[in-house]
Amino acid sequence: MAEKPGWPQQPVISIRISEALRTRLERLKEVLSKKSGENVSTSEVAKQLLESARENRLEVAELLANGTDALATARRKAEAGVSLARAEWIVLAYYVQLGVESHVGAPVSAATMKGILEAFLAAYQVRRGKKPRRDGHYLSNLPILGKNGKPIYGAEAEAVDLPVAVERLIRRVELPDSEEIWPQFAARNLYEFLEEESFGIEAMNRALKPYWPILWRAAARGHYLVRGYPVRDASRSAASEHPWGPAISSVFEGGFVLSFATGSERDLSVLVSLPEARQAMYEIGPYPMIAEFRSMLANWDTSEPNSFWRGRWFFGYTAMETTVPPVWIRCQGSVSFGFTTEEWASLQVAFRRAWEMAELQRITGELMLEYGEI
Repeated sequence: MAEKPGWPQQPVISIRISEALRTRLERLKEVLSKKSGENVSTSEVAKQLLESARENRLEVAELLANGTDALATARRKAEAGVSLARAEWIVLAYYVQLGVESHVGAPVSAATMKGILEAFLAAYQVRRGKKPRRDGHYLSNLPILGKNGKPIYGAEAEAVDLPVAVERLIRRVELPDSEEIWPQFAARNLYEFLEEESFGIEAMNRALKPYWPILWRAAARGHYLVRGYPVRDASRSAASEHPWGPAISSVFEGGFVLSFATGSERDLSVLVSLPEARQAMYEIGPYPMIAEFRSMLANWDTSEPNSFWRGRWFFGYTAMETTVPPVWIRCQGSVSFGFTTEEWASLQVAFRRAWEMAELQRITGELMLEYGEI
């Protein structure tokens, strides 16, 4: 009796790889997992590389092995007017996606989201050939709006062209209630476009150049929120032992004293001395912590009782009308301070006056580039 032929088996190849290549595969696995939203095995990553022979994927994996240096190099090239390679744009877009989709802290601003959508639209215009099947994928990452700016679904949504859908979102995110229809996954479209589509690299550099400041701030944000430290160029810090120049003048307002210091890590700290009767001081730093404190002072409405501020480093609340002081701040480390209405107003004025100083604006400007939009 003849034997029944078995199912054909795929050949299994077992190879020994270097530690450097294994690291590249792990980095690429991280990228592909983020892209698909599912876990990807190392063997699947290696299989995709062998099947596609996509050189840029290996380059991306190599750059991600030290993402900080890769981003710092990209910034240096962009500021010098030098075109970025395709792999460098992909790495930048990867960190942009991380910055937009992170749930840590406040979301990116509406202006940043608008810029990311516009950057995708600009990139879309230089695509070689038409791939409608990918357009459907890009649309799946976006809320689809009708002509009236309201969400639409089903067949009606499927009939909307991708550029039209993006243009409607661009107009929508500029409105005051943009958080109601927020394109949370819009940034992954730019990343996937740069990795998958066919285009001329010089044409892409020209298309994305106007959006570099916005893309950079979002990418630096993603790097900081994921890695925990800023994109700091070693060559810049080595160029000067005192990168911040002259000392920063203290600010005196309503019994408060703000003193400033910059350390060897090229970061900023603020020492807040409370009115003399309190006999207390509190240091705020590094820059992301200062940025949140300033945002709290500027944006938290303390005029009503039982209002709250929930941030990464600070928790604020206003007590009942009969409670004195009415404004309370709980700082990192479980230290709490209470402020009268007059003291809170003085603290707001003190920080506002401080950031009117040219030297502090210069320092903050550089730190914003290193940390991104925090």
